[in-house]
Amino acid sequence: MNDDVVVNGETDPAWSRVRDAFAANLAEGLDDGASLAVSVHGVPVVDIWGGSDPLTGRAWQRDSVTIGFSVTKGVAAIALLQLVERGLVDLDASVASYWPEFGSAGKARMTVRELASHRVGLPAIELDDILAVADWQLATSTLAAQAPQYDTTRYFAYHALSFGFLVGEVVQRASGMLFSDYVQANIADPLGLDLWVGQPASAEGQYLAGLTDDVELAPAVVVPDEPPIWNVTARSGVQLMPLFHRVGGVQGTEPFNEARFRAATIPAGNGVTNGRSLARMYGACLGEVDGVRLLQPTTIAEAARDQAAGVRKPGLGADPWESGIQQLWGIGFEISNYENPMLGPGSFGHSGMGGRLGFGQLGTGVSFGYVSQRMAYPAPGTFDPRWNRILPAVRDALAG
Repeated sequence: MNDDVVVNGETDPAWSRVRDAFAANLAEGLDDGASLAVSVHGVPVVDIWGGSDPLTGRAWQRDSVTIGFSVTKGVAAIALLQLVERGLVDLDASVASYWPEFGSAGKARMTVRELASHRVGLPAIELDDILAVADWQLATSTLAAQAPQYDTTRYFAYHALSFGFLVGEVVQRASGMLFSDYVQANIADPLGLDLWVGQPASAEGQYLAGLTDDVELAPAVVVPDEPPIWNVTARSGVQLMPLFHRVGGVQGTEPFNEARFRAATIPAGNGVTNGRSLARMYGACLGEVDGVRLLQPTTIAEAARDQAAGVRKPGLGADPWESGIQQLWGIGFEISNYENPMLGPGSFGHSGMGGRLGFGQLGTGVSFGYVSQRMAYPAPGTFDPRWNRILPAVRDALAG
């Protein structure tokens, strides 16, 4: 317990219990440096930060950032949906109509909607060295040449790393802009966000390392040969391990923390940001924030509806289909489900490995952003203990 924790920023008095929850996480050592923001109908009610980086001793500042991992997928979803609104992308058109090379290996009829909903059967990128994903052209051309890795009409598998390249290449082809440039011009800069998918050297001084446990490079799980859905689901997780392996056992040296990795464009996982920026971004999906609106109400309403079409996340029983759980997923966004309920029905956004979280909620107008240096790994079927304290405090504040 650390009774000397300092929490900086501003909190509406009616939302003080959210500040208290954030402070308690810091005091109990669940967080190191972190930031948390909540807005209602675009108006900030919580904008706080606190703690410090244990590696350097630097205190978390208002503009401090760290790696967001899969919260970046929400950025990719917004970019794609903006192009849908502008008539440059049709969700029900084939991916190949924008990216002809994708139409090979039995994928000619797969649609953009399926692509954005993790339903194209490409969760594992067929690269010998996963660190090569820093090469956009190599990653996208590899995925374009791959065949679906399982029956996509039956099974759902989260595309942990491939999602960003798949959606991002459609964004690039349809917009004529590099993905990183598109995000800055159409999402980050209009709202004044500390958010980059491809962090520039000019923002290096704001970055504080993500803090994770070391991993062994040997597979942590046995990869089964059959059935294909089990095989590819296991492989897609195992192939990420080199990104989390420390150099010489020194914390902070993991590839995902390296400047060269953060400077690359990896729209499924290397966005760099903070809580305020996520809350402003999702607030501008729900309505205007300082005169900026990112998406229109009809677009968000559709994107926040289930797109998974009854396919299942496979179970471990004798029949992966029968023992699996029906998946819920929006267009690019996580929607409220058993693994990430957020604030319940109407919630749309994305979590990030280790406990990052950004989302909005239709109806309440709440937008939320939480980013911490510390990465937590709760047991399967449980939630991040920091979420378990902060989100109920948000619900209580909403209830008055």
